[in-house]
Amino acid sequence: MARSSGGPAAVAELRSGQRSRTMLLLRALVDIASAHPALPGPLPPPRDAWHLLVRAERRSPAAVDRLLLHPPVGVWLNRCLRRLRGLEPGDGPLWSAVGHLHAVAASAALLAGIDFRGSVPVRDGGVILPALGFARIPDRADVAEVVMTDRKAVVVSGPYAVTLPADFTEEAPGWHGLRRLRGEHRGIVCSPYVDDIDPYRDFLRIRGPQRLTDKERQGWQERFDSAWRLVAQQREVDPRGIGACLSSVVPVPYVAWPEPFSASSPEAYGCVLLGGATDPLTLAAALVHEAQHIKLSALMDLVPLIEQGLEEIHYAPWRLDPRPLRGLFQGVYAFAGVTGFWQDRLRRAGSGPAGDTAAFEFALRRAQTSSGLRTLLDHAELTPMGEEFLHRLEERLAQWLARPVPSVPGRLAADLIEDHRMVHRMRHLRPDPGRLAQWARAWRERSEPPRDLPGTSVRPTRTEALTRPALARLRLRDPEGFARLREGGGAGSPDGGDAPDRADLDQADLDRADLDRADLDWVAGDTTAALRRYRGRVAADPDDIAAWAGLALSLPGGPARTALLSHPELVLAVHREVRTAPGTGPDPVALARWIGARTGR
Repeated sequence: MARSSGGPAAVAELRSGQRSRTMLLLRALVDIASAHPALPGPLPPPRDAWHLLVRAERRSPAAVDRLLLHPPVGVWLNRCLRRLRGLEPGDGPLWSAVGHLHAVAASAALLAGIDFRGSVPVRDGGVILPALGFARIPDRADVAEVVMTDRKAVVVSGPYAVTLPADFTEEAPGWHGLRRLRGEHRGIVCSPYVDDIDPYRDFLRIRGPQRLTDKERQGWQERFDSAWRLVAQQREVDPRGIGACLSSVVPVPYVAWPEPFSASSPEAYGCVLLGGATDPLTLAAALVHEAQHIKLSALMDLVPLIEQGLEEIHYAPWRLDPRPLRGLFQGVYAFAGVTGFWQDRLRRAGSGPAGDTAAFEFALRRAQTSSGLRTLLDHAELTPMGEEFLHRLEERLAQWLARPVPSVPGRLAADLIEDHRMVHRMRHLRPDPGRLAQWARAWRERSEPPRDLPGTSVRPTRTEALTRPALARLRLRDPEGFARLREGGGAGSPDGGDAPDRADLDQADLDRADLDRADLDWVAGDTTAALRRYRGRVAADPDDIAAWAGLALSLPGGPARTALLSHPELVLAVHREVRTAPGTGPDPVALARWIGARTGR
């Protein structure tokens, strides 16, 4: 795993650890719930569900494993334990939340094929049987029964009954089976659930069933199949290990900009949340990214890699908000996997837009990974195993850093790394007020500034998305489309529509985007025009942080560019300190040149 991979054997060890962890948490839940004065409500005692699980495991250990490793079970279990301990607010009656244990046990018994009769909670108009499906109940009862006799299963509530099909994945009157996606390439298979029914499928919030239409499901299948072919083609991150650890894909309504939304959680082993449709390359990279998170989270449950300082926050080159060290560790491992994916695409793509796109993504991701890795090695208190892990990762990364990339994609990637870092510093770093006042006074009096730079403190605040990375991707992927956009002036839609929700912009996205000519000029390489327009933006809005960063990127080499690249928060803070109103501040380039000449770095 430290070599940014993790094959089936490694994933099998991780799954075993997750199974043991879930079993321990289940037992803790049963013990705590059994002593709780408000439980079990209208359901049988929690220990009855535990005993049914034991019966199912004796008949079919694989059936119980399937339930213990089903991602929504992990989400429910952790939420429920926090609620029992008073650490999380409730969603519905406590007895219903805890009573989900009976539904878990019923699913295990159904899979094991044992006869039983058990009560389960009703919610959202039906009964969820984890890892199997959802039985709709028109009755308003709070409790239903699941009955299995001679391998025939039925969910009963008053006069209503839903007979389950022999193949639980099939549809039947009143029954929605949990369906799967399937990807296969050269015998490498990945077949996760596409979960649209379980209330705990989305670890960010509890949501009722939202069944995909046949057309929507077919769209997901086609995109997943195309993306999986790309994942399985590459060998930088073992695709068999990825296939082994991806157990569910959950369509969610969330969007993100400039990158598409995807997420995973340590509490939902094997689950990936995905927002919206995207192209196969982007989806493939997201699957690699989230699989890396899933594997590392499971590893860190077994082996401590990082110890003290977990709440320290540091710059993460893939996010504009400061991140704790544990999150930085996760990001480094995830983006190491993504770097490997794009390295493979670069090797296969050849010249042209596909090759330039792969080169850009490869150069960008390896630089981000390298920066995050250096922060961890410098600041994190690692265990001996953690040090070995990161140094092996460093060895792999060194090979990627030595690979040359074409000049235009390489320049764009390098400049966007600087762009991101500058925006982060200007947004979140605050110079010491006393020293800052001395610098501002020195500017006003044209005297020598203090010898030392002012110290800074981190003050996390809101962040905004940057448009330049998305435009850079468009220029490389579709040069002609980018040229037409630039010729058209880059104006956003007059109705002020929403910003795009994809990094790989298509024309509909661009029509909605609030694009600026300065950004278009800079991405095109016309730094003279970009510099003029960024000056205008700063003059119109001196707190336009993205414009300050664009100004730095457009400047030729010299003290002004050096100051903005090295200490953008100081330049911005002095400018704020000495101006009295918009339009009254000093020339931003002159101020940056003055600071750069005096800092010498």
